[in-house]
Amino acid sequence: MIDEVATEDVAEEVTVEEVTDAVVTAEEATDEESAAEQQEDDLLVLESVDEPWELPVWEPTGEERVDEALEGLSRIDLDDVHTHAAAYTEIHQRLRDTLSDLDASS
Repeated sequence: MIDEVATEDVAEEVTVEEVTDAVVTAEEATDEESAAEQQEDDLLVLESVDEPWELPVWEPTGEERVDEALEGLSRIDLDDVHTHAAAYTEIHQRLRDTLSDLDASS
């Protein structure tokens, strides 16, 4: 009889849905913590660089007109992005013209 009373008291205090909700909530919290830990592991922290990087933009091709056109890449003002499209368009057109000339002469 004591077991029945104790079981009934517990059953009245906590329903199956409440237990299920608590388990699901705990699992979601664990999944969120795991995701947060994974994101922290995935972060790439870059060290600050005191000197600007200067990478070679192109290598000489031996064709003077191509080299002159590609030299225009080094003259592009990296801070003024509004001029980039026009500069790239001009360089591209010069390269196309040179390619057409070379193709016509072959």
